[in-house]
Amino acid sequence: MKKHDLPAVTIMRKSLIACALLAVVGVTSGCATKNAFGHLSSAEKAARFNAELGTSYLAAGELEPAQTKLQRALAHDPNNALANNSYGKLLAELDDPQGADRSFLRSIRLDPARAEYRNNYAIFLCGRGRTAEAISQFVTASENKFYQTPEFALDNAAVCAMEANQLTVAEKHLRSAIGTNPSFAPSMLHMAELKLKTGDAELADAYYSRYLTLARHTPTSLAVGINVKSSLGDQSAADELAELLLSNYPRSTQAKTFLASR
Repeated sequence: MKKHDLPAVTIMRKSLIACALLAVVGVTSGCATKNAFGHLSSAEKAARFNAELGTSYLAAGELEPAQTKLQRALAHDPNNALANNSYGKLLAELDDPQGADRSFLRSIRLDPARAEYRNNYAIFLCGRGRTAEAISQFVTASENKFYQTPEFALDNAAVCAMEANQLTVAEKHLRSAIGTNPSFAPSMLHMAELKLKTGDAELADAYYSRYLTLARHTPTSLAVGINVKSSLGDQSAADELAELLLSNYPRSTQAKTFLASR
């Protein structure tokens, strides 16, 4: 088997997962009277309900019902931050980048303390090739004192930089992610990938080994492992990982790419 350069990790376009849905009783559109329960007006309750439901549909990839619910949420309350953020993600899916940009920015203005909203915006920016802006937003999100998992944003910044072949920038943010959480497996795998790109197969293998102490194999980790072991000349180990990829994940993109490269 020859050395195969399998596709490695790309930005994961994460969706916000809705929390428990709220029960809405007696909703009257446009009503501004405050309700004693939660101090929300009926319109605000309706907006929250529809925003969370629309976000759930979006996370499941059901774009049509997501659009219906999110538009309904914004009609009830244009200042619902979740509805604006999720609508930005929807518009990005529907190839309306200008509309998506406006919605993301509005959600951040409405709730600047919510780092996840800024992280979602950064993922959108990275997908549009706006690397510098994306990295700036990722880093700002990571610096939010209320963000419990800043390593995710730092790791996203690194992957975004890697996709733009900005390897020095990528390594800086990967080191920050690992420094923030030494047990964060994705950054170990991304560092292995980065070291392969810079031609340091032995260090790539060291990071790959650290990854395996923290997480189980995935199609992506197996693809990276095949590249690492092949670069080291350890074809036996590369063959074993390839066998695992083909037997455990035969329908994965990584397995299909591997077969096509043989």
